[in-house]
Amino acid sequence: MSVVKKYCADRRQAGFTLLELIVAITLMGLVLMVLYSGLRLGLNSWDGGEQRAEATNRLRLAQEFLRRQLAQSITVYHVNDRQEQQVVFAGRTDEIEFVAPMLAQLGQGGLYRVRVGMADGRLWIRWRPYLPTDPEAGEEQETVLLEGVSDVEWAYFGPGQDNDPQSLPRWVSDWASTQRRPQLVRLNLHLNGEPWPDLVTALAEGR
Repeated sequence: MSVVKKYCADRRQAGFTLLELIVAITLMGLVLMVLYSGLRLGLNSWDGGEQRAEATNRLRLAQEFLRRQLAQSITVYHVNDRQEQQVVFAGRTDEIEFVAPMLAQLGQGGLYRVRVGMADGRLWIRWRPYLPTDPEAGEEQETVLLEGVSDVEWAYFGPGQDNDPQSLPRWVSDWASTQRRPQLVRLNLHLNGEPWPDLVTALAEGR
């Protein structure tokens, strides 16, 4: 047997050297680390996508509910202490109030005085039965429409000046007219610090 063949045979019988084992373990560790990093990145992306989809679904449901309530709202009037007729509607940058029928699972049928606003990161809706002779009739109830809300801004479109028939419609953050409701209502909100598409709803004229 030649010297080279004898050396190879002796090496096969001796197995791996310590240096070869260290190199193999190091390479295996690097491969496992790369695989784990990819798996963790994939799981994080999956979780982020699920959270985004859940937030989108919650926002869509809240917007659909508000759009329905605003579209079904009606124009009603009451007489104030000076015996002046005023429309029952209040629009501010952080809250809106109107009269509308409620969904069956929330109300008991009939008309309700509805308020929508924000507090402590929650978009809430409050309602009580509407009685023209008693604006404070009944106990006001509340439910949360959306959580994680960081900012809310309402806006109103229409001719806001009662004493100026030539007043051109425009967007305002506070509705000043006491004789008419706005033509459009817009809700802009930020959910967990992110801006979301505006909700714009037309209010039926004469309803």
